[in-house]
Amino acid sequence: MFKIRCLQIILCVVLTGVFTSGCSAEPIEEAPLQMPFKENTWVRKETLTRSSTQISESSNKTLPALPVDASLAKKLKTISTSTPEVNNEQGCLAQANVLDKRRTAVQERGGVWHIFESVMEIKEYTNYGMQLDSQMNRLVHSLKHLCRATKGMPLNGWGREKVEQLQKFGKEKMRQNYIELGDAAGDIDAWIKYAEHAIESKNRNIPFTKVMESISRSANMVTLYEDLSLRKVDGANKQSFYSEASTLLSAINDSFKSDPNIAMAIEDENLLSHTDLEADSA
Repeated sequence: MFKIRCLQIILCVVLTGVFTSGCSAEPIEEAPLQMPFKENTWVRKETLTRSSTQISESSNKTLPALPVDASLAKKLKTISTSTPEVNNEQGCLAQANVLDKRRTAVQERGGVWHIFESVMEIKEYTNYGMQLDSQMNRLVHSLKHLCRATKGMPLNGWGREKVEQLQKFGKEKMRQNYIELGDAAGDIDAWIKYAEHAIESKNRNIPFTKVMESISRSANMVTLYEDLSLRKVDGANKQSFYSEASTLLSAINDSFKSDPNIAMAIEDENLLSHTDLEADSA
């Protein structure tokens, strides 16, 4: 009994000490909850380096437009009396390809853009050089398309498929078929418009003599394009260079609307899928 009584006393003492310690201890202050440090890596703070295109476009907005020489523009639209006689697609393409090779040679040297970009006196108008290179490409490619399109818009397998579907099903059924396949409505409408235009184009009968007139006028523009790309420009002659470059760009852009054959080719190409840009003849 004595031993049991001693054990009870010891246990009581131990438990009392524990409770006393727990009650008498000062409350521990918890530190405020710290949110994790938020890194700003997702925010782009550095200054972006702009491309030459962006710099040229933004700087050109504040610059006055370059002058256009009306007499030179008229000369560029003149049809040469020595234009070769062509009466078929192959001969037409041969003449267009001559211009394409000349255009390519200029651009292999850096194009007119390179002249603007490399000469400090005219660098502020670099955008004109970029547009000249781009629009010259468009002009020459349009001529090559025109040679293939005198009897109708040329089609490859993809294009013929779209035309056949439109003729077989009609617009609404063709549209519904593609919607059920999961194609985008905007794409489907473009395909239908393309097929309608291709069918309508079969009524064309453009004489190659008229196409050669377009090629002859374009040849004048290619000649000036070559000349500008070889010009040594400095402060003394920059104004004449400005005028000729601006006039050439204006003449090219105007031909896309004023020359009915080139305008037709541009309309075709605006409807062409990228798979049809170099389409074979139907």
